[in-house]
Amino acid sequence: MGVGIVLLIIYGIYALGSAAPAPDDLRAWAVAILVYIGVCIVAGIVVQILFHIVFAAGVSVKEGEGNCQEVGRIIKWSLLEDERDRLIELKSTRMGYNFAGKGFCVGLIALAAGVSTVIVLHIMAGSFALGAIVEGCMIIYLNEGGVHHG
Repeated sequence: MGVGIVLLIIYGIYALGSAAPAPDDLRAWAVAILVYIGVCIVAGIVVQILFHIVFAAGVSVKEGEGNCQEVGRIIKWSLLEDERDRLIELKSTRMGYNFAGKGFCVGLIALAAGVSTVIVLHIMAGSFALGAIVEGCMIIYLNEGGVHHG
């Protein structure tokens, strides 16, 4: 979530800066947004890998005391997904897609109203990026506050 926010801010600075493509150059904007999406995916993967390495090292230092089997057992059980985790995932994913879908509709309405195509492109791409951030916030909120059926 933090990486997504930082990358969204960096993209915003790029899009509003002097290095940004011309407002009528849709091809250049599409390439810029696709590069941004690729960077977000790679950064997310790298952060996940680093998190798991740090987590495993932390468990090893705290609980291991030289016993590799015990460390492996703790890591395995810590990463298992239960019914509560699946429910949190479903609720947060629904919220993220809901946010992204509404942003897409706002972009279509803006396009129908005659707003610049580049602005509509940014509304749609931004709604998907913000939807992913909302999804991460919901995961944190539901893990901290609890999740209820219904």
